Amino acid sequence: MAFDTPELPSGNFVTLGLAAAASIVAGQLVARNAAGNAVKADDAAGLVVIGRAEADADNTGGGAGDVSVLIKRGTFRFDNSVANAIAADDIGKIAFVEDDENTVAATGGTNNIPAGIIRRVDADGVWVDTSFNGHRTAVVLTSTNGTAAAASANLANLAAETEKVGDDVRAIHAALVAKGILSAA
Repeated sequence: MAFDTPELPSGNFVTLGLAAAASIVAGQLVARNAAGNAVKADDAAGLVVIGRAEADADNTGGGAGDVSVLIKRGTFRFDNSVANAIAADDIGKIAFVEDDENTVAATGGTNNIPAGIIRRVDADGVWVDTSFNGHRTAVVLTSTNGTAAAASANLANLAAETEKVGDDVRAIHAALVAKGILSAA
């Protein structure tokens, strides 16, 4: 007896329905929103970068999913931030989405949306590997190294810093639970 086990291509391509009233152009950095629809990658809450659009997709007159976009995962060159530039010593670190104009930055903006791993930096931009996005979550820590020691002279300050450390641990735990790495219990 044989099993009929369907196969997806190697995972380099993803097809997603485009969000309602959205459009994407070929070559654009694409993310999925919380509803699972493709949108332009931006520093907006809840987005997960998927890769580069392989063709134009226009759903400006449609509902969510009425039009699909083909997205390729891989390493692509995007524009380097002017205000928060990525340098050669950032290779191997995470590049963050700065805006919806294909610009990546060395550190996260308001929502810390990872674009991918920095593979190369040259005069034309930053080469970012989007292959494993969706597996990482950026967690912004609120505690400050050395603050507890400085705050120990004042118990109220020490208590406040200790609570920040607890908040950080809970945020990391929640991110790991959301990725299925840890269980909630």
